[in-house]
Amino acid sequence: MENLYIESTETTPKIIFDLKNRKFELIGISRPEDVIAFYDSINYKIINYVNEVLEKETDFSSFNFNLKFDLIYMNSASSKYILQLLDHFKKIFNKGSNITVDWYYDDVDDQILEDGEDLSDVIKIPFNLISRN
Repeated sequence: MENLYIESTETTPKIIFDLKNRKFELIGISRPEDVIAFYDSINYKIINYVNEVLEKETDFSSFNFNLKFDLIYMNSASSKYILQLLDHFKKIFNKGSNITVDWYYDDVDDQILEDGEDLSDVIKIPFNLISRN
């Protein structure tokens, strides 16, 4: 399986899925015109990765993975896909792995902070809510 790197645009975030370093980053603005087309390939890659980890990993307590969400803006459709991505990683988390979710927000932007709190509550994985200021 190969790493995934997608450069940001005016409407889509930068995506870094670094398998060796066990990190996934979503950075920028997420309001793609076709949210399905943008997120489906990412979702598919994560599903395959998580399934591979579940099959091959023998000691989940020593398995660490970092998820970084540094969004300036996301629309509601993107939020639903981000929840799906998190749900896949939850399968590893439920096995006892250390899944770290770093959620960045601006102090002046209550919406991104609230989105992070809501996603954490729904997915039942603790988030590190990190102010950029």
